[in-house]
Amino acid sequence: MHEDSIAKTGFTCKYGLSEWLVMPFGLCNAVPAFERLMETVLVDLKWRICLVYLDDCVIFSEDFPTHLFRVRQVLTRFRQAGFKLKMKKCHWGRSQVAFLGHIVTPTGILPNPEKVKAVMNVQSPRDIHDIRSFLGLTSNVRRYIPGYALISTPLERLKAKDAPFLWTEDCEIAFQQLKRALVKPPSLVYPDMNKRFKLYVDSSRYAVGPASCKRSKVGTAW
Repeated sequence: MHEDSIAKTGFTCKYGLSEWLVMPFGLCNAVPAFERLMETVLVDLKWRICLVYLDDCVIFSEDFPTHLFRVRQVLTRFRQAGFKLKMKKCHWGRSQVAFLGHIVTPTGILPNPEKVKAVMNVQSPRDIHDIRSFLGLTSNVRRYIPGYALISTPLERLKAKDAPFLWTEDCEIAFQQLKRALVKPPSLVYPDMNKRFKLYVDSSRYAVGPASCKRSKVGTAW
């Protein structure tokens, strides 16, 4: 925290009045302020050798010698900015990493098993609060569920204003279908920008959606 801002962070606890010396994420505008700082520190490195979101930073490379060089570049920036890293939260030289709820691998992107487990452990909803909680979980992994908007329609209807909570057979089928879709989720492949893409659009009474596709060795990649 800047010395002039410390007094503005005062809060009361059983030990008296305390103030933050380092910026917590709970303060108003703390998150965008921290993201702005990270963007400034890594301004010419982001998307070229690393990705960053708040305190999550992923450094990517095609080979190990290049990776060592890029890690040194990023760490040098952090040192110059006065950042400190918690080593137990750092992972070095990995072929795959967890980033923003996904598992990033050399061949594609998969859902984080913890996110999938959270969905699979949900019991059949008993009220509108359970519905909102479940759909909140599935929305985090919806890109791995083809036809998500159509499948979830019976559940989304229950969220309508003044709609009675009636757990019908269609609701149970949709609920189980969303969970089954995550048993063997597809891998989201990286786009080959040297190949042509085709844009597919479709609509029905229940949903609308576009898809950007290209031909791959194993069929159509979405």
